[in-house]
Amino acid sequence: MKVQERLVIVIAILASFVAFLDGSVVNVALPAIMRDLGGGLSVQQWVVDAYLVTLGSLILIAGSLSDLFGRKKVLLAGLAGFMITSILCAVAPTGTFLIIARGLQGIAGALLVPSSLALIMSAFSGAEQGKAIGTWTAWTGIAFVVGPLLGGFLVDSASWRLIFAINVVPIAVTLWLLRSLN
Repeated sequence: MKVQERLVIVIAILASFVAFLDGSVVNVALPAIMRDLGGGLSVQQWVVDAYLVTLGSLILIAGSLSDLFGRKKVLLAGLAGFMITSILCAVAPTGTFLIIARGLQGIAGALLVPSSLALIMSAFSGAEQGKAIGTWTAWTGIAFVVGPLLGGFLVDSASWRLIFAINVVPIAVTLWLLRSLN
């Protein structure tokens, strides 16, 4: 495997990993969020649903945006947006603010998944493409497993706010790696 191909896989995995991680990590933090921000069950539901609704409803459109504007540009926009909205979620002063930030985070997440897969599709062909997609898919599955475990650890040992702040480092690494991609 060439250096550029490895780079594409790492970038694609990191970019989609944070989007899938945030789909599952928040669930274990909901009681702590409610204690801190109030709002009851409706806030808890919308903290989860605002992300999933925007992510799910825009993911196909985001794939078309990758075709129109370029995979790398859309991925860059998604990463920047996801980093900013992750920080907004981490510092949310109210339940309503958190819900809005989660909705915006879902929009940014919708940009990450199809553009990261499109990077793989453009860098690989034949059997190698299938292997690369399989690797990418396996890591996104791992994100769903890691999310509740990591979230539980962070909530118990520090604060629910860290479940969002943890996105900053992998996104920064992905942005740095993306600069090296042709």
